[in-house]
Amino acid sequence: MAKKKIKRKELLKEPDEFLTFSARMLQWMAQNRNQILWGVGVVVFIAVAVSGWMYYRKIKEDRAVAAFGKIMTAYRQMGEDAASDPQAGRVKEMLAAFVQNYTGTGSGRMARVLLANLHFRTGDPDTAIMAYRRALEDYEDHSLIQNLILSGLGHAYLEKGQPDEAARYFQRVVAGDAPLLKSEALFILAQLSGKSGNPGEAAVHLKKILSEFPESLHAILAREALGGDK
Repeated sequence: MAKKKIKRKELLKEPDEFLTFSARMLQWMAQNRNQILWGVGVVVFIAVAVSGWMYYRKIKEDRAVAAFGKIMTAYRQMGEDAASDPQAGRVKEMLAAFVQNYTGTGSGRMARVLLANLHFRTGDPDTAIMAYRRALEDYEDHSLIQNLILSGLGHAYLEKGQPDEAARYFQRVVAGDAPLLKSEALFILAQLSGKSGNPGEAAVHLKKILSEFPESLHAILAREALGGDK
């Protein structure tokens, strides 16, 4: 089938139409100069505001990292038994103030996790649970730290004598994507199952430790609980 021949007039017509459109566009811009300048001003203002906010956030984050480093030094200097350490109260105050002053920063979010842990270590599981739950909202998309927080919640409920509620959080650790603390969660779930009169379920948890975490400390404990080499 022969292609339709495009006439020279038709070819010349397209540039003419473009020039006509361009002329109309320039005419409209001239008539609406003030509105265009206002629109450009808004765009420039937004760009400057965003840049300023990003710069402010960077400065705030840098200051937060420096301040958090000092708190971490005090935190590490506490003894294993935080409940009897005279510095624990002071570190709690430092962490609480830091969380309030640096909300929205990475360091502020991590400080909340440490504060929850310190509440638990000093024998206050109720306050620890509240802090852990708030911290969980900060790390919805971070499975590694989520496991840390979920495990903390599980231990806090165990401390309160609520094993069923504790089991819910340890099950979430096991079901998560990150391997952190999974073997511990499985072992605790096995213990809870055994105490509740369900040895079959306990054995399932222990065997899962052996299959998925054979090199862990909990694998040694699981093997002993199952009665030797399994």
